[in-house]
Amino acid sequence: MKTFNYEQTIGDSVTHYPQLVKVYMKYHVDFCCGGHRTVKEAIETDCGRISEKINTELLNTLDQFEKEDQLMMGELSSEALINRIVTMHHAYLREELPLISELLFKLLNVHGERHPELYEIHKTFGQLKMALEAHLVKEEVKLFPKIISEDTDVKALILELEAEHDGAGEALHKLTDLTDHFTLPENACTTYALTYEKLKALVADMYMHVHVENNILFKRLTD
Repeated sequence: MKTFNYEQTIGDSVTHYPQLVKVYMKYHVDFCCGGHRTVKEAIETDCGRISEKINTELLNTLDQFEKEDQLMMGELSSEALINRIVTMHHAYLREELPLISELLFKLLNVHGERHPELYEIHKTFGQLKMALEAHLVKEEVKLFPKIISEDTDVKALILELEAEHDGAGEALHKLTDLTDHFTLPENACTTYALTYEKLKALVADMYMHVHVENNILFKRLTD
């Protein structure tokens, strides 16, 4: 009988089987900033227990993964991984952050009186946006060129960036809680739906983004 390895770190599980992200996201299990935890610790902490349903979904995902040809990001060179991070995740953030900011401001103006949680959502997102914009530049200007040139003096900078990832992760969790996991209020307008859809997509992309950096790129440079 096939079993799931719950003693591997959750970060390693996603590195080897990226499809597991769908299950972890479904049950709100942190696999990026908390990637050093074992799968068992992560699920028990974030979900309370490993239910039979979660176990079945994890095993089914592994079965499906083995039937498909998947990109193994852990096998990419550091330069190729950096190129993927910049062209996919950084480019995505540069496009989506200002759009979501504009949408949230519109929501706040129109619906803030009836939905006071929008004030805190707007504030939290604004702080996250500012932090991420500076973070992207720091990675692209300070860290990534050092890695590509094989400069080994990067550990202190990586620790600094990982701390910033933790801060971003806290903001993402807060946004998820404030929106009740992006649940629309009754009679929500089209702008409301679009904004929550974009926020939910941003959280998913950030989880994968931070996972790739913390648990693959940074890990190979600090181990």
